Amino acid sequence: MEKLNRAVSVLSAYMSVVAGVTLILVMLLVVLDVTMRYFGHPITGIYDLVALGGAIIIGFTCPYAAKKRVHVFMEMIQQAHSPKTKRVLDVLTRLMASVISLLIGWNLVLLGSSFHLKGEASLTIQIVYYPIAFGLAACFFIQTAVFAVQLLNAFTGGSNE
Repeated sequence: MEKLNRAVSVLSAYMSVVAGVTLILVMLLVVLDVTMRYFGHPITGIYDLVALGGAIIIGFTCPYAAKKRVHVFMEMIQQAHSPKTKRVLDVLTRLMASVISLLIGWNLVLLGSSFHLKGEASLTIQIVYYPIAFGLAACFFIQTAVFAVQLLNAFTGGSNE
């Protein structure tokens, strides 16, 4: 159990580093594009790069955010209940979130397969979409693992941090 918890923690932390590096690169690309536009030489395909970078940034930060429990939290609901009710609500929300994450991941795998079969690519610079879809699917599967570890910790009394 501890190995699984550690593996999920390390993997989600590495994914957040990828998201951070992508964010820096997207910011640099936008600044460079604005500067180059001033001189009459914009970067071709910047919209595609920023959109795909945004998808990577959002997707790759989700598992880490779930691990750190920094998503939207319904504090008002939990303040009015006993500790036992809080634990039940926590388990129910983690269970629902894991099912939703699993379904999103599976649908992203189907979407990536469809992109691969059809050869879908961005219009301006022909970046293929299927690796992005598969990468986002992996993010949601890892997020599902984060929620599963949190559920196991809730039942075994382990730490969720």
